[in-house]
Amino acid sequence: MNERVAIIGAGTMGRGIAQVAAQAGHPVLLYDPYPQALDKAMAEIEAELQKAAERGRLQDGVEEILGRIESVSQLESCAGAEWVIEAVPEQLELKQQLLSRLGELNPQAVLATNTSTLSISAIAARVPRPERVVGLHFFNPAQRMKLVEVIPAVQTGEEVVRQALELSRRWGKEPVRVGDFPGFLVNRVARPFYGEALRLHGEGIPKEHIDWILRGMGFPMGPFELMDLIGLDVNYAASQSVFKGMYAEPRYRPHTLQYQRVAAGLLGRKSGEGWYKYPPGPPVPPTPPKPDPASAPLAFIVGPNPLAQELRARFRHTEEVGEADFVLDCRVLLERKADFLEDLPVVTLTWGHSASLASAGYGHRPVAGFSLVPPLGERSVAEVMVPLSGPNAASQIAKRYFEAHGHTTLELPDQPGGVGFRILALLINEAVSALAEGVAGAAEIDKAMRLGTGYPRGPLEWAEILWLKPVLRALEGLHAELGEDRYRPNPLLRRMVAAGLEGFGSIVGLPWASPVAKESA
Repeated sequence: MNERVAIIGAGTMGRGIAQVAAQAGHPVLLYDPYPQALDKAMAEIEAELQKAAERGRLQDGVEEILGRIESVSQLESCAGAEWVIEAVPEQLELKQQLLSRLGELNPQAVLATNTSTLSISAIAARVPRPERVVGLHFFNPAQRMKLVEVIPAVQTGEEVVRQALELSRRWGKEPVRVGDFPGFLVNRVARPFYGEALRLHGEGIPKEHIDWILRGMGFPMGPFELMDLIGLDVNYAASQSVFKGMYAEPRYRPHTLQYQRVAAGLLGRKSGEGWYKYPPGPPVPPTPPKPDPASAPLAFIVGPNPLAQELRARFRHTEEVGEADFVLDCRVLLERKADFLEDLPVVTLTWGHSASLASAGYGHRPVAGFSLVPPLGERSVAEVMVPLSGPNAASQIAKRYFEAHGHTTLELPDQPGGVGFRILALLINEAVSALAEGVAGAAEIDKAMRLGTGYPRGPLEWAEILWLKPVLRALEGLHAELGEDRYRPNPLLRRMVAAGLEGFGSIVGLPWASPVAKESA
């Protein structure tokens, strides 16, 4: 017989977990001290089950599943449960008090907390048998999202961890074991997706352009529309928690622009306005132009990296520089970019520097910057960076070239890194940092980021596609030009490139290292 499961808290997450447990065949006790919260939760669960039944996604009948859930308003009613999963507000003392009392009521129960920001070890410290406390971090909505982060406290017994992993699998979830670090895995590695987007917006990049570029890379939503969906207050609180938990490490610092909106009550969809107004919501990305490669200027493409290879395979170009209309310089390292004998406009890759900084190396020639992130797709947005000196022949050629190949092209203020690459580079660097610190193995990191956020591929998988050396050189360039610690490459990335390693599955000597999963999202 399936174990009895007590869910503490009838909010959105609590009722979602209760539904998951009941669908898996468990008798469920759903506790909340407020009867009206329980009534609302049961109504929401029934509505969710009805939708699932209409789509043919239920193995049992709606009434049968609902019959497994008993709502209770007395904590003592949960004493007989073998599993307790707490999903109350993110307040350390509240969670400690509830789990401590439940541990007294049933010393044999496994006590799980669904916290997304608080230390599992700190919660367990106030529980009578801390070895029976474990983190089970579900993602919202719990009834649909596959990922569960299983987080042992330093006190947690290994058998309890095994049971938590097994329970998650029986519930149809895909668990990932994660170390008890601030933000755990997904919330930590995802911080640059929001933080760097905010910084780029603060540098003058329109928020809708940032959203369009990230959507074009395959992300299901852009950073600003996603913050509106999550709630700016919720996202800001998570940023504050990780920043505080990491002892004010600069790369996790929240941004003033987000604080201003939270303080003004502009919280996103739930308040009717956040970064966008609702309705109508975010503007729709522009329709890509119809491809007409024959009309494109003829490029001479320079560089060995995967981006240069893909451009050569798909874009109009010549192998004879004397025939070219312009030079498309795909090299990353600024010091490698030198003058050309031919007096041609230059469109230069800006992953590791601004177009203005690169222009000195090309003499008197017109220079513009560009950024594209492989693998390229139909929705990939070409970013064209206009130097501080203003538009010129190179920026006009770049726009014509990318549009002729069917890509939406945005002219952006000159800033180093481009939008899409700069955000991705920091996601990669944060994932490498998590790997180096033993938060999880490489395969688990990529799996968690795909399942927990809907990213088109894991950050470490993406780094291998781009090649590790160009990523490292770009981060070094960003660090040099912008002078901020958040661009400092993780030492593990430096060591991997120095050792000639091309993938994270090649690492040996780290106890938590494991091969990167190669399957696509």
